[in-house]
Amino acid sequence: MHQKQNRLAVIFDDHLLFVESFAAMLEQLALFDTVMGFTEEKAYKSYLTKYYHTLTYCFLDYYLPNRNALPLIEETRRINKQSRIIIVSSVTSPAVIDHIRTFLPNGFISKSSSSDIIVECIRHIERSEPYLCPEIRARIPQPDLPPAAIRFTAREIEVLQLFALGLSVAETAEKTNLSKHTIISHRRKLMQKTNSTSITQLLAYARLHELI
Repeated sequence: MHQKQNRLAVIFDDHLLFVESFAAMLEQLALFDTVMGFTEEKAYKSYLTKYYHTLTYCFLDYYLPNRNALPLIEETRRINKQSRIIIVSSVTSPAVIDHIRTFLPNGFISKSSSSDIIVECIRHIERSEPYLCPEIRARIPQPDLPPAAIRFTAREIEVLQLFALGLSVAETAEKTNLSKHTIISHRRKLMQKTNSTSITQLLAYARLHELI
């Protein structure tokens, strides 16, 4: 392993037990100067902001309460330009894995990955090579090809998640600080992308692909 130079590891998962056990594994590997774990998004973002200038490896769970981590990938990169995103998830659906890959995480490993897999992942990222662990690779037919899933923006996923909670256009606009016209535009684009003719059909597509 190369000599580490002021590198941070940040774990974000809503399960405290996993955060603590995964942090302990990273600390034993001695790959990073500091390992921090968070279960609250506000604290996670605050830490990233404080160390925005530092090379930071961000280990993100995909499944979060009432949402997924896709919008958080883009938010993390906006806050910390030095961040390296590694999805750590038990996801099994090939379609969901393919869609996560459209957000171009630097690494993608399973929650059951061993310490050797984590080391291999970090080495690939150091060489600017995207990494899929063997367990994830085995779930998609052609892992070396570009992902074929429909690409949604983080904002579109946020709107989808709010629609799934039963919010109206007006309520969604208020929640996101956007105009009703913008929300309607997002809804129209989402329906076009998924070939949906109704909100019910759109939400069914989103649930099938675990976007909400």
